[in-house]
Amino acid sequence: MKKIKIVFIGVLSLSILTGCSDKITETKKEENTSKVQSKCEITDCMKSITIENTPEEINEIMGFEAEQSKNGEEDKFTWKLDNKNYIILTETTSPMIQATIEKSTIKNENLDFSIYNDLKEDLNKGKSYTYKEMVEKLGGIEGILAGKTTSSDRYIWVDKNERTFSATFSLKHGKCTIISLR
Repeated sequence: MKKIKIVFIGVLSLSILTGCSDKITETKKEENTSKVQSKCEITDCMKSITIENTPEEINEIMGFEAEQSKNGEEDKFTWKLDNKNYIILTETTSPMIQATIEKSTIKNENLDFSIYNDLKEDLNKGKSYTYKEMVEKLGGIEGILAGKTTSSDRYIWVDKNERTFSATFSLKHGKCTIISLR
């Protein structure tokens, strides 16, 4: 009889602990996936935002107010759509807008980055490409606008292995100035 009570108490204790554990896990999952209702998807928002927009104007484009922080002379405004997708405006003498986009949502199975070394060599030799030419080099696949400054736009392409090819284009000349592959 004593053994049955001990087993019963053990099973009851385990059930209680497991039940509590599931609730904690569910709460953590909800915290990690919380989303803000935005007027646009992050990629469309980036296309609509200009480097000349004020934080208030971007609030209107996004449909919600940014979180503001200050670091020395820099004012930072963050529009967080969820834990993996957000846009940051850094206001300094040279403002910058950067988007962080979850790779799995923009990856493309058809991208082939084997041309990267040839592109890098061309840039090192002084040859450059327009955005349209870069799209052609990458099999006709459009890039995702991921960054803006007063002098350039940065586009990214993500392949099936979630490697990111990034190309920065000068607004003055329309030519690619920097590429990277990570």
